[in-house]
Amino acid sequence: MALSGGFLFSRQLHGYIESEPLTLQLFIGTADDRLLRPHAFYQVHRITGKTVSTTSHETLFSNTKVLEIPLLPDNNMKAIIDCAGILKLRNSDIELRKGETDIGRKNTRVRLVFRVHIPQPNGRTISLQVASNPIECSQRSAQELPLVEKQNLDSFPVTGGQTMILTGHNFLPDSKVIFVEKAQGKHKDTIAYCV
Repeated sequence: MALSGGFLFSRQLHGYIESEPLTLQLFIGTADDRLLRPHAFYQVHRITGKTVSTTSHETLFSNTKVLEIPLLPDNNMKAIIDCAGILKLRNSDIELRKGETDIGRKNTRVRLVFRVHIPQPNGRTISLQVASNPIECSQRSAQELPLVEKQNLDSFPVTGGQTMILTGHNFLPDSKVIFVEKAQGKHKDTIAYCV
């Protein structure tokens, strides 16, 4: 089993005017555009420790781990997500499950799925769900990493207007070159060129 690094971002529920707290559910879903469902080979993993500030609880629904995080009116229904990681299950463990037909070694794209259930005065419940952009969870070997061997420009105006040509190996169709500008101790990322 392998665990990726944890996340640090926030989620907020807008437009909720009641005073009751709610629970934000987080699980790992498939990156399939047709049908978003829990991922068979990756699970959310609860991270704990001194640097984690968010209270969370792990539950299991139909073989899917779900991380439950409180959304409190005192915090404007906002939760800092610093308590979650992505855990890759062993292929041998998945093969023991009945009905799993996906190939685990090739199914490495996931989405973070956030869900909240809002009780209504009439007794019904409204469920809101949103998913992240796809996340690639495979580990590339050093031989597969992009390698820039040569570039045609060493400098150019900040205003742009020139084309930089990079020559190298292992560029994918969706590879991006990101130039980082440091300003007052913070990073400001700008995508400058897509290969």
